[in-house]
Amino acid sequence: MIFVLIAMAQLAAQTIPISQARTAGVGATVTITGVVTNGSELGTIRYMQDGTAGIAVYDFGFSPNRGDSVTLTGTLKLFNGLLEVDPVNSSTTHSSNNPLFPKVVTPLGMGPANEGELVKINNVTFSNPGGTFTNGTLNFSDGSEIGQIYLRSGHPWIGTTIPTAAVNLTGLSSTFNSSAQLVPRDLNDLEIAANFFLTGSVSQTNLTNSSFNLEWMTNAAGSSNVVYGTSANNMTTHVSGGGNTTNHSVALTGLNAGSIYYARAYSINGADTAWSPMGAYATVSNSTGQMHIYFNQVIDWGVSTGTVATYISGAQLEHEIINYINNAQQTIDFAAYTFTRVPIFNALVAAHNRGVRVRAIADASTSNTALQNGSAPFNWFTVSTTGIMHNKFIAIDADLEDDAWIFMGSMNFSDGEVFDNYNNVMFIQDQSLVRTYEVEFEEMWGSDDATPGLFSRLLGEDKTNNTPHNFIINGIQMELYFSPSDGTTAAISSALESADSEIEFALLTFTRNDLRDIIIAKHNSGINVRGMIENINDTGGEYQNLVNAGISMKAHTDPFLLHHKYAIIDEDAVGSDPIVVTGSHNWTTAAEERNDENTLIIHDATIANLYAQEFNARWIGLITGVNNIVLGLEGFDVTLATPAQNELRFNMSNDRYSKISVTIYDINGQQIQTTPLNNIQGETQHALDVANLANGTYLAVFNVDNVAVGERFIITR
Repeated sequence: MIFVLIAMAQLAAQTIPISQARTAGVGATVTITGVVTNGSELGTIRYMQDGTAGIAVYDFGFSPNRGDSVTLTGTLKLFNGLLEVDPVNSSTTHSSNNPLFPKVVTPLGMGPANEGELVKINNVTFSNPGGTFTNGTLNFSDGSEIGQIYLRSGHPWIGTTIPTAAVNLTGLSSTFNSSAQLVPRDLNDLEIAANFFLTGSVSQTNLTNSSFNLEWMTNAAGSSNVVYGTSANNMTTHVSGGGNTTNHSVALTGLNAGSIYYARAYSINGADTAWSPMGAYATVSNSTGQMHIYFNQVIDWGVSTGTVATYISGAQLEHEIINYINNAQQTIDFAAYTFTRVPIFNALVAAHNRGVRVRAIADASTSNTALQNGSAPFNWFTVSTTGIMHNKFIAIDADLEDDAWIFMGSMNFSDGEVFDNYNNVMFIQDQSLVRTYEVEFEEMWGSDDATPGLFSRLLGEDKTNNTPHNFIINGIQMELYFSPSDGTTAAISSALESADSEIEFALLTFTRNDLRDIIIAKHNSGINVRGMIENINDTGGEYQNLVNAGISMKAHTDPFLLHHKYAIIDEDAVGSDPIVVTGSHNWTTAAEERNDENTLIIHDATIANLYAQEFNARWIGLITGVNNIVLGLEGFDVTLATPAQNELRFNMSNDRYSKISVTIYDINGQQIQTTPLNNIQGETQHALDVANLANGTYLAVFNVDNVAVGERFIITR
């Protein structure tokens, strides 16, 4: 024991090579000298290396610049598999602006032998090329080996387009939970390896039922060409847009309605050809485009702009689902995270027995007793991966133009989800959309027939971005993304970034730093932001960070779960681009990187207002503690004159209630004033003094014999 202590003291007293320090053992105190290879762009952590090895250093008081030559003394620590010096007891900077020369390695060269060193990996391509960088991990490959980058929140790559061409990567060789990761530092660590390349992703525009355009840009002038076909393995039709330009557009015409086409754009510049990744694109269908949107808890019609949202009880909602299953003629693809509702299972059995091809996928980590009781006559399996199969959708009759329906939303098929927890769902009649869900299902299923391909199925991180993303349904623009292959968080980020006036969101869980940063930035720019979160104490949860940023936030405290995963953007600004984001995708890294999920982004003012009616009911319920908020209460009606100035004027009609009061709350839920209106019958007019209130948005909640009627109003002067 004495010998060990003496040896450790000697290590601390003399400067040793970093390679020797790395072998000293966790807890040892070492003195090392090296050149720092990153600055504050990666936060607190620094990496340093000498001619023998590299190592990470983590100490809030240690903040040298990139290129500084430093001697430090500190203690070795293992953090999530990464060896680092933490804390630093003392340090001395000798010189600055020392040159840095990365070691050239292959993707597998980021292992333990080079941990902590600045490395360079040449001629690799990213997964999801043409997508958008988000914080977290992303795979890349040199054709034979696979590696992974990690981008922290706020990294300069975030929000930029993932290159479609081969690139050379520079970064720090790091480790997280035994997985090697390359950590780039800034934009200079990404170098396009090709001379001629696409500078962004391919856009699909001008969608019709028989045509669409593909548009892209290149770094130099070249021709405009597309090769396409009806399957990824049959792209044989070439279309030339001619010209010699950096802005390219090619029209694909003579296509079939409600169909999916696979295409690659390419441009030729002399001897160089720049190719896009293969993309899937849908035409507009000839379907009806009917949409039925349901909320399984009461909603607030008081904020309706003309179309009243539909509240439907759990029993009614299940009856609707069963009706759609009963009307299926050819196919049903059923994807469920949780499936315990026997009536729905019985409807699937009946469909199978009358000749409908029924296929089902569920998650293995949760209860699926409706399937696992052993009586299913149709093929099904449960999924066990590093993530979860978190979808909740039913795709019906994809090949029937007028009978193709998709059911999707936040609701699982269990007792609590159907009857108690707060959820939103949609039924949409559109062949293009249903065929796209079918493509996704068959990727997970592993075949295009009734028998699953157990050795060819792809789930979770193994999936590819192989589905269309853009749709026009009954004149409404929609986007569809499947996780974890499609860059869903980037699409959500883009929707949030588009906000000009307002963002409202209701989420089960929220742990994504990048989405938090966008919301805080929007709030700081003057955008009105309100949010509700159920799981406020999740590891890495963003609830308190949003509260600390001054955003109007509510923790959902109702006994039942707020199971929604939706955001509403610019619902109050019809002239902007009102958007609803909804589906199964929680705002978490697991949803982005590991889970099977689906997300719809809908550009429509009316649908945004339907969701606003749901949001406002939940918000008022959390503010007042009264969750039975209604409008259209029989025998009672109220209309507010908004915007108000010094008085809030309203007309009230009451023919049966004796105990009525109106309470005004600010947008943060602070109670301002309460006024009794007891024993007032008939048609009456009222005015409340609000001269002492600042300009802004408020809530007037009428308590009518213990039933709450909520109205939002604005004060402007």
